[in-house]
Amino acid sequence: MRRYLPLILFVIVLVAPLVLSRAVSGRRDSAPAARGDALDLVIITPHQEGIRREFADAFSQWHREHFGRPVNIDYRWFGASDVVKFFEASRDTVFKTQGTYHVDLAWGGGDYLFDNDRQLKPYLAPVQLDPSLLRAAFPDPLLGGLPLYDLSKGHPPLWYGTALSSFGIVYNKDAVRYLRPPEPKTWKDLADPRYGNWIVLADPTRSASAKTAYMVIVERAMADAAEQGRSEDEGWADGMGLIRLISANTRIFVDSSSTVPIMVSTGDAAAGTAIDFYGRSQADAVGDERVGYVEPENATVINPDPIGLIQGAEHREVAVRFMEFVLSEQGQKLWITRAGAPGGPRQTSLRRLPIRPDVYRDMTNFSDKVNPFEAAGKFNKSAAREKTFSILGELMQFSCMDLLDELRETRKTILASPRAAELDAKLGRFPFGQKEALRRQDQWKAATAAQKLALQRQWTKEFSDEYAGLRREALRPR
Repeated sequence: MRRYLPLILFVIVLVAPLVLSRAVSGRRDSAPAARGDALDLVIITPHQEGIRREFADAFSQWHREHFGRPVNIDYRWFGASDVVKFFEASRDTVFKTQGTYHVDLAWGGGDYLFDNDRQLKPYLAPVQLDPSLLRAAFPDPLLGGLPLYDLSKGHPPLWYGTALSSFGIVYNKDAVRYLRPPEPKTWKDLADPRYGNWIVLADPTRSASAKTAYMVIVERAMADAAEQGRSEDEGWADGMGLIRLISANTRIFVDSSSTVPIMVSTGDAAAGTAIDFYGRSQADAVGDERVGYVEPENATVINPDPIGLIQGAEHREVAVRFMEFVLSEQGQKLWITRAGAPGGPRQTSLRRLPIRPDVYRDMTNFSDKVNPFEAAGKFNKSAAREKTFSILGELMQFSCMDLLDELRETRKTILASPRAAELDAKLGRFPFGQKEALRRQDQWKAATAAQKLALQRQWTKEFSDEYAGLRREALRPR
């Protein structure tokens, strides 16, 4: 019993707030007049505070105008990976006994979170939205070959994209001038040794958006290899190797991707990877003369950020109305219209890209005059190339994060060696390709907690031994 105590305590801590909230909201439902007849809606989301506040205010007002009653949105704020942990912990406790998770909607975190059987997908309920709304929001269900909403057969969609996201590099112009590399324009630029100890990255085991950005680097390398007549398996090793070189320049891995642009803007780092709206928002906040944001040409992806109805939703009707509001022209303009402008947010410019193409016909008062439907190039992510997404975070953890000091020392030793070019190329090539990564992914998924600990030790030692060997080679006289 003792060995299960930590898991039991984790479930209690995670689920108790929702159970208590349900008890309170149950009493409030019995006396709606005391709360101005407001209806309730519970949304679990990784979205930042500005998004939560602006959509809550706008939807409540819209709902009052159309249905006579305002809505009180109770947001449950979790990181994307913790959203899944919440449902996993609640499935055999709260849901099994009560038939509900006491959550109505999941919103945000990227399409992989919603469209994967090991993520949120098992907890979503199919819902058919107004067909006329869907025709306006999704005249083409694909963007660059990527679905903008769930296209699974045999049931209504499980999720709908609400905004679009892309990924790039945020950089401090003063720091770059001080370090004297060129301003970054490609992912490879971040591996320049002149950025040594001046890069900041987000932990891919904690941040889904950060992991997506790293997957983009790998997928671009795989596409490059195919164009060169090499195997995508080799390209995978190239991409992971590039991540390793960038990591060797990294000062720190932070828990949240939103922290990266902040550290860059304050000068605590020179550059880092960022999701588009974080990068643009920070550049806007401190001034374009200090902070820049760039998306590597034909080397980023544009993907949907979805919303989905949760099984057992207690406020289903209001939840569906919220989904339809977010996809309406009024809701879509909130994403990108300047704060204070007609139809825009009240306090905070959200600087997200709407998913409805018709919204871009008139960009008056847009915070960013960017049309992703025109900017989308031929390159985008693919299911075949991103098969290793679920293990990518762990591989980065064991090869880069847990061995960061060793990795930095290895590259420092290599760069001081007469064989620098040869050995740096070795460090920039991961010791295995996609096929071996998929084998390890299956092994990791099937492992128990104890077996995962043993695998972590084994794989970390393999990387550590590799680095030690490279240092020996670098120190060996010609």
